[in-house]
Amino acid sequence: MNPEISYEELATLIKTRAGVQVTVDELADPGCMFLDLGVDSLGVLGVLSDLENRYGVAIDSSDLLGRPVAEFLQTVNSSVKAGA
Repeated sequence: MNPEISYEELATLIKTRAGVQVTVDELADPGCMFLDLGVDSLGVLGVLSDLENRYGVAIDSSDLLGRPVAEFLQTVNSSVKAGA
């Protein structure tokens, strides 16, 4: 299993866990925030929980909605790589 989560995988997780359809281009926009996409805190926590369970790591969840999606993905990938 590739330890790096892609924007494509994140888009699929957001659709599955938060019920919001997003594109890779939207997620890759450096200023894009989850709230801009219509993803609320429960949706983000669902995505985070899925990633933590899938990769067996704890991911810092502080201020998730206040950070851009790209920064969230970077945090997730750093946690996954450290736990691999």
